[in-house]
Amino acid sequence: MVKLKLFFNQAGEVDITGLNHTSTVQDFFEAVDEFLTENPLPCDACKEHCCKGRFKINMDSISAKKISKGKLERIIPKLFVDVGENKLEIFMVAGHKKCRHLDGLGRCLIYKERTASCRTYICIPQSACYRILDAAIAAEMHHAMRAEYLNAVIKDPATPPAAIEPAKALCQEIINTSIAYGCSNYSEILIKDCVRSDFAHSNVSPAEVCLFNELISREDL
Repeated sequence: MVKLKLFFNQAGEVDITGLNHTSTVQDFFEAVDEFLTENPLPCDACKEHCCKGRFKINMDSISAKKISKGKLERIIPKLFVDVGENKLEIFMVAGHKKCRHLDGLGRCLIYKERTASCRTYICIPQSACYRILDAAIAAEMHHAMRAEYLNAVIKDPATPPAAIEPAKALCQEIINTSIAYGCSNYSEILIKDCVRSDFAHSNVSPAEVCLFNELISREDL
């Protein structure tokens, strides 16, 4: 089996090879980690905000389970929630405060358990394929986190009785469209399912789904 690998393409973008129908989210994360080990990012000269932590980071269900050691009730109260009409966003970092998981030098204290959004973030140019995988995986993991959050709300004795049934209905709707809900490890989740699922409920366009499927078919030959 050919493993996923990141490389610089002719345009100088971070690209990916080795994709196939059995590639998992864990395979992608390992490819990113290997690439960053071989090609350290120019953090000293970088103008992005990773080490400052003052931006929004979506929480994902598997990272939340790992950080809380399987007890989500510990972490739920520490998350930032943005609720509105047709909107439920769960953030680890809300954008106005420094991430509490950074030390005094801006280094991540939960690096091995960091969220999907953090794992796939690379502050250098990326190919269309990389951007599709980045968007789809982060969005799907966050989608599953919405259901985990709603489960916590339903079980919370402080939740008003009138809010229980709407929360249950929305939670079930999310579960029905999530392929990551209930998973404990990223190795259980296929990349191709993230792309298709994300097309249904988030950021990936039909054209991007077609491009992704073409790339997979090409790699499988």
